[in-house]
Amino acid sequence: MKRLISLAAVSTLAALSLTACSSTNTVVPNSHVTVAEVGSLTSLNADVVSAASNKIASDVSVLTTQNFYEVDKNGELVANPSFGTVKLVKESPFTVTYTFGKEAVWADGSKMDSTDLALAVTAAKNPEFNSVHYGSSLTGASIVGTPKAGESSLTLQFEKPIADWKTVVDVTVPAHVVGKFAEIGGNVAAVRAGVISAIVDQKTDVLAKLATGYTDAFKPSAAVENFVANGAYAFTEVSATKVVLKAQRDYRGLHSGIAETVNVLTFEDNASAYKSVAAGKADVFAPQVTLNEPQADLVSQSQSLSTKTVTVLAPGSSLSEQFVLNLGSGNFADSSYSDPKTALTLRQAFLNVVPKTRAVDFASMTQTVSKSDSFVYSSSSKNYSAVASSNGSSNYILQDAEKASELVASLNLPKTPTIRVLFDSDNPAAVAEWTLLSDHAASTGMRLSNVSIPDPSAKLAAGEYEVYLGPLPLLGVGVGSVQSLANGPAKMPASTFEALTKDVFTATDKNLGSVLQALDKQLFDLGYGLPMYQLPTLLVYNNRIQGFSADPFGNNSTWGYWTWHVSTDK
Repeated sequence: MKRLISLAAVSTLAALSLTACSSTNTVVPNSHVTVAEVGSLTSLNADVVSAASNKIASDVSVLTTQNFYEVDKNGELVANPSFGTVKLVKESPFTVTYTFGKEAVWADGSKMDSTDLALAVTAAKNPEFNSVHYGSSLTGASIVGTPKAGESSLTLQFEKPIADWKTVVDVTVPAHVVGKFAEIGGNVAAVRAGVISAIVDQKTDVLAKLATGYTDAFKPSAAVENFVANGAYAFTEVSATKVVLKAQRDYRGLHSGIAETVNVLTFEDNASAYKSVAAGKADVFAPQVTLNEPQADLVSQSQSLSTKTVTVLAPGSSLSEQFVLNLGSGNFADSSYSDPKTALTLRQAFLNVVPKTRAVDFASMTQTVSKSDSFVYSSSSKNYSAVASSNGSSNYILQDAEKASELVASLNLPKTPTIRVLFDSDNPAAVAEWTLLSDHAASTGMRLSNVSIPDPSAKLAAGEYEVYLGPLPLLGVGVGSVQSLANGPAKMPASTFEALTKDVFTATDKNLGSVLQALDKQLFDLGYGLPMYQLPTLLVYNNRIQGFSADPFGNNSTWGYWTWHVSTDK
């Protein structure tokens, strides 16, 4: 599941937040912020898999890229008009136009145009590019005809509606840099023309070079001139252990930088990074959970730091611990029975023995968590209270083995159903939740089977389970997250997915809230699963600089850079 989660949670838009448009005179002269990181860089193209799973690359991407839609502090999707617009042109065939705004400019002065969009779509549709968007709607949904390119726009026609049409096109690197790497000669205009020609005419030899360049042109060993940003900060130095960024004073985008310079330094491990912040060698660090250091251990380490010099933030993230049921095969699938109501009743029986309250209490002993009663919204969202009080989550607050037993008995099944529970056996929280679950399942008429392994990815892909237990992103973090209902652990049949999400496809900004609220209730009615609690996001910073905010989506150190309170270096 580690791989699935990283791909689901990696989109660069999820690392940003929307506020009022910033002026460009906010940069404090001769000021700096140093960000501590653990590990080393692979690629600084945030769209490739190696960078997507690399926190350093993600943190740098927050500072150097922007997109059509971003996510606000509540984890809700909002438009970024300074970058461009996404317009649903027609519902049948499902037609969407992506258009760059006047302020969408690469740091080398080149205007972003349809070539950049065409390359992003090509990367998503071809596995040779190693794009995190391969396997997304751009891959799974058939594009009808040839994309129509304008000077600064690209229009796509899809065979059927897609839920993530607003966010599925993600431009992270300039086409002319990738084109030069692919040995397309000439000035910027000529290189861009060559890239378009290769894509339209399907020149396999050139496309192969473009695919290689999509990753290799942005490796730390590449020339610094290759690293061309479109965000608030530009690159001045890049290596495997250090990245130096400078605020673009003429930047006219959504969020301008505050600190003039941002230094990104790498350390061997979390302990070393913690010490660097405490000693003032670095200003901020957001530790990343590993197999050897689960969230609870990181929280413990952070609490040992001196509160006189260091501040620790641990608010809830947009990842929640969840039980998700396999709807595609096995004992919980409608297709396994002549009467679909049998599967629904069995799903409801299982959810009644999930130890939600006890699991939340147990998790709270070692880390800062908040109860989650929604698949869609974070507890910090303005919509959360209304949704949680009406979606049916209150039916599963307490473990009720007696009710579960009654539901199973009502089915008169020919044999005791075996419920295979899959989780990461190296995750202490999941192990504890399994123990709490199995303690009360014996009397329910269901037999539980622990099929956990250290890396459950293969079993997830094969559908060899009835229940998956682990951290998953909330669906309200960008409409595109809804797509995970179909390709995530639920293995939701296409007909069920289309029925649940048909209104999401065409939702407007005005009715999106009500549409997602309805979706949340439908998931509880379906017996899709059960959210348990939101996982914390740790952020540690020394008190030299104020204004840091913990990333509501994940654990980016650089989220909220536009709110940093810095002063001129002495």
